[in-house]
Amino acid sequence: MFGLGFFEILIILLVAIVFINPRDLPKFFRRLGRLVGQLRDIRDSSVRYMRRIEREIEEEERTSAGQGHGDSDQQDD
Repeated sequence: MFGLGFFEILIILLVAIVFINPRDLPKFFRRLGRLVGQLRDIRDSSVRYMRRIEREIEEEERTSAGQGHGDSDQQDD
C-alpha cells in the first residue's frame, strides 16, 4: 500500500495515537480508509482513461499509416 513498510505504518499509528483522542481513533481510521478507497478509485479511473487514450492514438496511427501509404501511390501517378 503506497510503498509503506511495517515501520512506517507503525510510526503513523503511534503519531495518530499521540495526537488523536483514543475515542476518536475508530472514526479517524474509517475516514482514512474511505480516503484510501477514493484515491484508489481515482487512480484506477486515471489508468483506464490513459489506456483508452493510448488505444485511440494507436488506432489513429494505424489508420493514418494505411491512408498515408495509399496517398503516396496516388502522388506517383
